[in-house]
Amino acid sequence: MKVVIVGCGASGIATAIELVNNGFKNITMIDKGHMIDKRKCFVDTDTPCKKCKVCSIVHGCGGAGSYSDSKLNFDPTGKVGGDMYELMTREEIIEYLRKTYKIYQQFGIEEFKSKIYGLEYTEEGQQIIDIIKNNPRLNIGECATLHLGSENSRIIYKRMLDYLIDNGVEILSNTELLAINEGGDNYILKVNCKGLERHLKAEKVVLALGRSGNKLIKDICKDNNIKSRNGRVDIGVRVECPNEVMEKLNNNFYECKIYFQGTFGDKARMFCTNPSGFVTVESYPYNDKNIYMANGHAYRNTHSNNTNFAILVSRNFNEDLQDPLNDYVYPSANVGNSLGKSSVILQSLKDIKLWRRSTEERIKELDIEPTANVYKGDITSAIAYRTLTTILEFLEELDKIALGINGDNTLLYYPECKLHSNKVLIDKYGRTSKTNIWCIGDCSGYVRGLTTAVSHGVLCAEDILKGLK
Repeated sequence: MKVVIVGCGASGIATAIELVNNGFKNITMIDKGHMIDKRKCFVDTDTPCKKCKVCSIVHGCGGAGSYSDSKLNFDPTGKVGGDMYELMTREEIIEYLRKTYKIYQQFGIEEFKSKIYGLEYTEEGQQIIDIIKNNPRLNIGECATLHLGSENSRIIYKRMLDYLIDNGVEILSNTELLAINEGGDNYILKVNCKGLERHLKAEKVVLALGRSGNKLIKDICKDNNIKSRNGRVDIGVRVECPNEVMEKLNNNFYECKIYFQGTFGDKARMFCTNPSGFVTVESYPYNDKNIYMANGHAYRNTHSNNTNFAILVSRNFNEDLQDPLNDYVYPSANVGNSLGKSSVILQSLKDIKLWRRSTEERIKELDIEPTANVYKGDITSAIAYRTLTTILEFLEELDKIALGINGDNTLLYYPECKLHSNKVLIDKYGRTSKTNIWCIGDCSGYVRGLTTAVSHGVLCAEDILKGLK
């Protein structure tokens, strides 16, 4: 029997490791991007995005998680890092978080001696929690968080990939899935492998395409009669401010999961905090071109003077839109890129409040230096009014616990979007309505983090192994 795993990110790798650990090795993995040691991003404070055809931050063996700051959130409720609580009980979530940590243990995570936040709080930390809980517009998600760091993350995922290769797993990089067709008792995967069309035969197919694969998953579901539904969309900005503004939150939580509900009733959340981190630009394929979005990284050994984090505003369009991703998210991001000269737009909070665009000169007048070289312009011309209103209201409330975040030296980068508007109808194992096709990780619509992605991969592998027995 042959298993083909599409996507070499956290969930796909975890599926393969669990299969190999249990003696099954007839596996082929494919990924659109490069092998992990060939991935390279050139963006820094002096170099703008080079608009690579295949973005190495988003695509490639090791997944997007190996090019993020790699925070592992261990949340027993299943709400931090996804919606797995819709598929699993609390006891099951805890069980698979333990299995997730064991996989990271297998590949040496403990040698980095990463600090784990959230197991206990200082008096100052508890005071911050109390302020948030006593604010009717705010809420907090409490969980244990381990910060691995981008450079250490790549070491871990390189070890994982080497382990799979050493155990006979075939990994095809620079290989893009084009279509899935039924062929008797098998599936035939049509792929573009380094410019050549190939056909891979598989009895079982695992779709682990990551967050960038949401659009392709929707097409696959349509072509193969796999049941799915519209989910929410998350659109927002990447916020950057001086470290001293976020010092209390960074010291006590590293990544404080704060939630907010604005005047329009839309929910917003802080996401992916990077103390002493760097803002970067990543690209996603969109029709015959790319969409560029902001993101953030943090390293264990290289630091800036700034903290960055995302504020994402969630919208559910229900019956208003048949395809929120293609009809709203991509067009919204495309408008931002058009106004940003084919890149991300940067605007200071000071300029937004003064009803003016940002320029190079106005940004240089501030007491903060941006960590990404992007276009200085006017976010307010690109972003929806209710979304911007919710973000600005959120910053006002955050200022009560991070004094200065609502001040002049706060920078906003637009767009930052999470591409998970499509939810495939699956069970906890990722099993779809189509026999012998699983959909796991970020592309399923239920996962938005490394620990939940790995948990989902382990579940998928267990289900495949159970079928073999």
